[in-house]
Amino acid sequence: RPEFALRGKKRVGIAISDALCVISQPLLTLKVKSQKDLIKRLKCIIKENNIGLVIIGDPISHTGELTEMSQEVRRFLKKFRKSIDVEVKLWDERFTSRYALEIVKDMGLKKQRDKIDQIAASIMLDEYLKSQTICTI
Repeated sequence: RPEFALRGKKRVGIAISDALCVISQPLLTLKVKSQKDLIKRLKCIIKENNIGLVIIGDPISHTGELTEMSQEVRRFLKKFRKSIDVEVKLWDERFTSRYALEIVKDMGLKKQRDKIDQIAASIMLDEYLKSQTICTI
């Protein structure tokens, strides 16, 4: 089953993996109206795409410490976990926006926040997928 990543507060960038959980790709960006609305919309996306695992970006500081936003994400995580039957994990999202911005610039695109959020979610999901791969040669 595909895996799914999200990150952001005002805009939530979403990425999805292929069915084999090898490749991630940007999916869309949701504008957040409220946590209740966000959970409702995420549940629909999870169901439509037969998602087996949700990865949520953990906005820890560049030094690895929890931030006020990290605490907010954890509060959201508690509510979200109660509303779905899919495993949910936190994943370090440090520097993903910076890398996404570089990718957008390299592609010659204008600085589009929606695209940056999606690409950042895809980078985060890709990092998670790579961490789960055990290579034996």
